Amino acid sequence: MTNRNHWRNPYIIGQTIIKPEKFFGREDLFAFIEDNLNNNIQIQLLHGQRRIGKSSLLKLLPHKIKPENQEKFVFISFDLQSYSNSSAGEIIYKLAETICEQLDVCQHISIFHSTTGINNNLDIFCDVFLPIVCQELGNKKLVLLLDEFDVAININDRNHFFLYLQTVLIKQKQLFAIPVLGRFDDDLQNLCQLFDSPPTQKIDLLYEISAKLLITNPARGMFEYEEDAINAIFELSSCHPYLIQGICFHIFIQVRSGTKNKVNREDVDNIVDETIEGLKSGLEGLWDGLSINEKVFLAAVAEVKKIVNRTEKSPEDPFTFLKSYGIIQTEEIIEAAKQLVKKGYLEGTEKEARIKIELVRRWLVKFHPFNEVRNELKKIKEEEIDRISKQELELYRDKNIQDMIDHYERILALNPNHFETIPLLAKKYLDIENFDKSLELYTRAYHYNRIENKENLLQALEAYGKDLRKQGKLTKAKIQFDRALEIEPEKESVKEQIAEINTELEKQEVLQIQQVEEKLTKSDINNSKNPVRQRVILGIIVGLIALLGGNIAVNLSSSVPNPSPTQTPTTTPKADDNIQSNISRGDRILFSTNNNTRPDQAIEAFKEGNYSKAIELFENAITDNRNNRNDPELRIYYNNAKANDKAKTGEEYSPLTLAVVVPGNDQSKAQEILRGVAQSQEQFNVNGGQNGRLLEILIANDANDEEQAKKIAKKLVHKDYLLGVIGHGSSQTTQAVLNIYKQEDIPIISPTSSANTLQGKNFFRTTPSDAAFGEKLGKYATSSSLKKVVIFYNPQSLYSNSLKAEFKNNFRGEIFRLIDVTDPKLDIEKELQESASQQVQAVMLFPDIKYTATALEVAKVNLDKNLGLKLLGGDSLYNKKTLDDGKNVEGLALAVPWFREAPQAKDFSQAAKQQWLGDISWRTATSYDATQAFIKSLSSRPSRATILQRLQNLNLSPKGTSEDKLVTSGDDLKFKNGERQSKAILVTIEQGQFKCLQQCSP
Repeated sequence: MTNRNHWRNPYIIGQTIIKPEKFFGREDLFAFIEDNLNNNIQIQLLHGQRRIGKSSLLKLLPHKIKPENQEKFVFISFDLQSYSNSSAGEIIYKLAETICEQLDVCQHISIFHSTTGINNNLDIFCDVFLPIVCQELGNKKLVLLLDEFDVAININDRNHFFLYLQTVLIKQKQLFAIPVLGRFDDDLQNLCQLFDSPPTQKIDLLYEISAKLLITNPARGMFEYEEDAINAIFELSSCHPYLIQGICFHIFIQVRSGTKNKVNREDVDNIVDETIEGLKSGLEGLWDGLSINEKVFLAAVAEVKKIVNRTEKSPEDPFTFLKSYGIIQTEEIIEAAKQLVKKGYLEGTEKEARIKIELVRRWLVKFHPFNEVRNELKKIKEEEIDRISKQELELYRDKNIQDMIDHYERILALNPNHFETIPLLAKKYLDIENFDKSLELYTRAYHYNRIENKENLLQALEAYGKDLRKQGKLTKAKIQFDRALEIEPEKESVKEQIAEINTELEKQEVLQIQQVEEKLTKSDINNSKNPVRQRVILGIIVGLIALLGGNIAVNLSSSVPNPSPTQTPTTTPKADDNIQSNISRGDRILFSTNNNTRPDQAIEAFKEGNYSKAIELFENAITDNRNNRNDPELRIYYNNAKANDKAKTGEEYSPLTLAVVVPGNDQSKAQEILRGVAQSQEQFNVNGGQNGRLLEILIANDANDEEQAKKIAKKLVHKDYLLGVIGHGSSQTTQAVLNIYKQEDIPIISPTSSANTLQGKNFFRTTPSDAAFGEKLGKYATSSSLKKVVIFYNPQSLYSNSLKAEFKNNFRGEIFRLIDVTDPKLDIEKELQESASQQVQAVMLFPDIKYTATALEVAKVNLDKNLGLKLLGGDSLYNKKTLDDGKNVEGLALAVPWFREAPQAKDFSQAAKQQWLGDISWRTATSYDATQAFIKSLSSRPSRATILQRLQNLNLSPKGTSEDKLVTSGDDLKFKNGERQSKAILVTIEQGQFKCLQQCSP
């Protein structure tokens, strides 16, 4: 080791990194940008929080693309930060200057000087300057890296500027632009619309593997980090590069001044305060970009966590916490909470919000404590309120109390949390003896600031109590004084009032009892010598006394706004479900059947990381037991073992990982989906994978339960290495999780969810949507001369509802009735008899999976009663169970996504039958296609972002090239807005078998 005093701190805080060897991670982003440039996409939008490393990423982009592509592009870096007060014309001129300087063609800037008037700059740049520059570049692409693009959003003629940029890109095909936004996420959507939905990517937190390199590599040769220290840095920073640099910068200072060669967790803990102090100015930039409501809510979340840490109580809902300070939950505060989640400051739901980065939370507690930040609320609508407030002096002179009340109410209408106005309005309501309203406002003011508003609230409670005493309402009066005593236990005037009320109440009680006794004595006791009756009468008296006392006790707890802080009821938290037990890559068996034997030894070997042994044991389990040959779960684990074993030969061979989520409550359907995934995985791995990297599949069981599906999704999104998700099994569960995946930009391809409501930039499906099924059935019913039909469906099901809606849109006849299959009072025979009597010709069976049995009962009644109604249905009935109903379903016509007897499907059907020892279902076909779509979207450096981009441009034919057989299960595979561009096909049931209808023509 050299002299430590000579060590230079290698960690860089807040400066743009210019040396490639000092920059770690973002490979997926570089690949995303490079892919788009190679595909001649002229504009890409990048966005992210301030201090996330946007400028460094742009600076190093030219060095991070592949060497063979570097000659194709010329990159121009242009930072707009210093042009916030410039016009569009001035900015364009400065951009031209920068291009000239960086390309060393300064003579071309004179083009602008030869024409007078700054307004001509825009025309000159587009029509004269750029063509000359591009001509000199030859075939190279000119790429503008526009840092701090938010500045352009702020200029007065921004719309003109954006439209101008769009025009330039249209005219100059050699020009490309990569704008980066840092603060104004709200404008991102507008830019996307203007530029026709260009590729967009968020610059987010680092993956852990990159974060670890950022921590350890700069210190190499000087000192090391223990694994626990690295984890501590992860916990503090959440892998935010700016915070990692700050933490490690201060660790370095500590190590340099000492003798330690290894950093442990305690060392990390020791520098937290110094780090927060050192990063203060940089973090203020994040704070300054927030609205007042966002600041207040964020500070409240930080304060709640501080209270939890101090008291070890269950965390309080932030909204409840704000309410305990008298702060009303306005729409703006609710929206602020949502925006903080969207911007990445918070995670979880708004009501269970947590600050995403622990170091930021600690910085907030120290430099922006809630008790200070809440005072910012008075600045909301400040200018409008100031204008109204100028009328206040005149209103005081007029001494019209109602006008003053109206004046203050107008202010609170603008800002319900204007706490300078609240006590003033409370006083006016007290003046006109509107005690309820006055106490409500004084209570809010007291919660907000107890010191300033304590005496006002006490006076209001006393005044109300005295007024109630005058009215003879002693019990209600006592409530007011009791509450005053809770606020100020030693207030003598209140004690005197309570003592006097208690005396009066006791007198009233005695008087009431005496009156009851006298009445009973006259009517019963003097005239009865029956001791039993006397005891009953005495019991009645005792009961009356208890009742009177009870009424007093009840009255004492009746409602008036409670000035004490709101308390959240404590509840015993539920034990967290072990959701990991429903996810496996080969370390556990999720689905056991009676047919297969459990390969426990293989599972143990996989758990221990002995993948070569696991390969051998899984292979034995599959080949030695015929029942295991068609078990897709074992085959997936066998291939996962291969993928992980290959990774041991070098980091560059780490597995490519996808997840498939299936409904484990229906093992038959789960296995149908897994077979398609397993077949695609094995085909890919046998052919050597992608540059030697093999495919690994995580299997997850959501049990077709929406809550379990959400837990699964939340677990999956935090697996940084996960590239995409296949699933979920039903439209309901897919809808429940779609937003979770969307927030993390994880592509999801569903092979089985067809509801039209499922949409999103990250959502694709390999089954036709309900629009396709409904259209097919509607047109078929019309062409079959059906004039009147009834529909059996589940109104609570996304699938049922969208299929019904699409059928209605495409059917030219009359829908006689909609019948709810979930109705416990449903009388199928009565419904069918009445329908037949009204000349109904056909029944549409649109149940979801849960109610297919009801649909089959409809078919049975139709046959038993010889009603002769034609039956049509959706793909929920496309299964063996329907065939098992025999003659009941003869002639049933179904719109389905895939049929193994269709001409285009036969090659895949035969190959799958050979592999799985029997016929396969449509779910196997569509899940095979979903896996193939992911595989064909891999690039040399695949990431979630590059896969999302490639899926949008995917176009696969069934057989591909000669060496790439069985690319799909039969149909072309391409997406438009996430929808597979294929049509449903019609099948019918003949003699207990599905057969093509209309030649299975799509």
